[in-house]
Amino acid sequence: MGRLVDISWDPLGISLVAELADEVNPELCEDFWSNLPFTVLQDHPVVSGESVYAWAPFISTAAIRHWEPINQAPVGRLRYSQATGNKFTVQYGKGLEPLSQPMLGTVQPEFLSLLPVMGRSVWESTFWSKQLIWVTVNRHGQSAKPSAQRTGGPDPARAFVDEALRIQTTEPEDIRTLRLGLVESAGSFGQYFTTWDFANGMLRDYVMYTIYPLLRLCDRLEAAHVVEALKAFDPPYSSFLGYVGLRTLEKFAGQLRSSVEHVASKDELRALLKGFLLYANRLCSWSYHYFPWYLGIFYQRPAYDAGFPGRWPTGKAGPTR
Repeated sequence: MGRLVDISWDPLGISLVAELADEVNPELCEDFWSNLPFTVLQDHPVVSGESVYAWAPFISTAAIRHWEPINQAPVGRLRYSQATGNKFTVQYGKGLEPLSQPMLGTVQPEFLSLLPVMGRSVWESTFWSKQLIWVTVNRHGQSAKPSAQRTGGPDPARAFVDEALRIQTTEPEDIRTLRLGLVESAGSFGQYFTTWDFANGMLRDYVMYTIYPLLRLCDRLEAAHVVEALKAFDPPYSSFLGYVGLRTLEKFAGQLRSSVEHVASKDELRALLKGFLLYANRLCSWSYHYFPWYLGIFYQRPAYDAGFPGRWPTGKAGPTR
């Protein structure tokens, strides 16, 4: 039997118990367990069906022994995707993607009936209302509240981690100015939606599909090769993202490139990359949450009748700032 965790959603008043998949992914489950408790923003995917996910406040490179296709996973499955932002997922209905992700655990049967209510609420939050819904994960039976802990490591890794902790439950000002169109230097002919769209997509690709793979390459390449790759890949991303308003990210990226030139070991290099990723993942979380997915109401398939049309509830106003 795997270890048990308590998962709760505020302000929904929903709580449940799940069992970790210690027997099939012991290293991943240990990574997850050792970083409990935590509270982070809960969101809903917009392309993969009926599940919810949240960017976890740690960076895992644990060995993975067992993957499972999303479209074959049962209701109640827990997943943990290192490669797509260190996201913790709870599946509450039918999954659509054939992509396989690491199995983390399973919600206990007596709590499965709560999942659709939670899922619908999170979908409405992500898609249009932008209400902040928080997910808290604790070791089962423990009432300890998540607390911010400084993490050791070389400068400026500590600065990266400290800022990640600060914005874990507080929207970064750079994200706010971007989504409200307050960055007047970017955006053609006075509009800023295109800037916001490009920034959201590039931030995802930069963090999940460039920086995280470089961290994983530390296990296979010499440190000097990883450093050279970072110097080549980073500036096009971080310079553009700074131009559209993510100034802190641009500054941190410059500090990262400068610092990796002087690392004395792979452990120092990993600490710098992990600290930067911890901060950048939090930006991804906030950027994703506030992106105007509700524009999808104009691109809905006419025959769709599965009960989750994505339209604003009758009598309610549109999304708020």
